[in-house]
This record gives sequence, C-alpha cells and structure tokens, in this order.
Amino acid sequence: MDDSLTNRDYFNSVAENWDNIVNHDRVKIHEILTMTGVKEGDFVLDVGTGTGVLIPFLHERIKDTGRIVAVDVADKMIEVAKKKYGYPNVSYVVGDARHIDLEAGSFDLVICYSMFPHFGDKRDAVKKLSRYLKRGGRFVIAHSQSRQAINRLHRDAAKEVRNDRLPDAGILKGFYSDAGLETIHITDNEEMFVVVGQKR
Repeated sequence: MDDSLTNRDYFNSVAENWDNIVNHDRVKIHEILTMTGVKEGDFVLDVGTGTGVLIPFLHERIKDTGRIVAVDVADKMIEVAKKKYGYPNVSYVVGDARHIDLEAGSFDLVICYSMFPHFGDKRDAVKKLSRYLKRGGRFVIAHSQSRQAINRLHRDAAKEVRNDRLPDAGILKGFYSDAGLETIHITDNEEMFVVVGQKR
C-alpha cells in the first residue's frame, strides 16, 4: 500500500487529540528555524504540517511579506491547523506534497519537521520535494528530539507507523547530493536532529 494512504488514515484518527499527545519544545523550534536561515519575505513549504505546530514560529520570521504553504495528507490534521492559525498569507493543502500542483523553483525553504520518517521511499521524497526550491533555497529535515529517540518512539507506536525510521545524517547527505543539494549544516545530538541542504 502507498505509504501516504496508510499514514493518512492513522493521522486522521488521532488529529483531534494530537496536540494533547505530542509536545514540541518552543526553544528547540526557534533554534531549528535559526539553523534554516528562514527570514522575512521567504516563501515556505511546510511538508506534513500536521496541526500546524511550525506555523506561528515560521510566521513570526517571514512576517506579512512572506508566504507559507502548509501541506498534509490527513485532512483532519489540516482542519485543526486551519482553526488554530488563520493568517492570510498561509495556504493549507490536503495532499501528498510529493505529488501536488506547486510551481517548481518557487520556494525559499522546504521543511520536513517531525515527519520525514513517514515517507516510504525517502530518497525519492527528497528528490521530488527539492524540485520546489529556488536555486539557493534550503531543504530541511528536522526533529526536536534525537534520531535515536524518534526511532524508539516509532518502534513502540501504532502499527501504521511502527516501521517508520529516520535515517542517519550520512544517508540523508547522500540523498541530498542525488537531488542536487549541498549539505550545509548537520546537528545530530541528544537534543535534536537537523540536516540542512542548499539547492545548487
């Protein structure tokens, strides 16, 4: 089965209660976004936005002159995010970000925050998502926990996500290279996992 379909059903089933189940460290999110270099006026693709955890933090940085496209396969997650954040420069899209109608070469930042393990073919995901970037744009895979903690969490989770794993930074660096991205930053420690690539 297509991984996006399996994940959609699972995340729809937990959407209403998701913000009570999962907590994100605000300080770490700010640190991660500093690493991405996101700034005022940027055009951002938030892949797997979920209930919109990143949206207020991104909006604070891009201001009113930037734009966010928040995408998720789970329509119930998007419904929750829309209720929480109605900024006029945020667009919500239900779908698989790898296969939606977005203009190639139009984004300054594509960020996969706390969601990348849920892609089945991860090399293909990097390749397809990076095509949305402008030259010099940044592609980011980030978690506000360690890679080991994320993989333990999924191993002990519901069957739909039990086999979803976050590859190590070396593997992601290879995926980035294959997609025409230069890896410009890696943080891989007990606090967080962040890999930033820049489109050549």
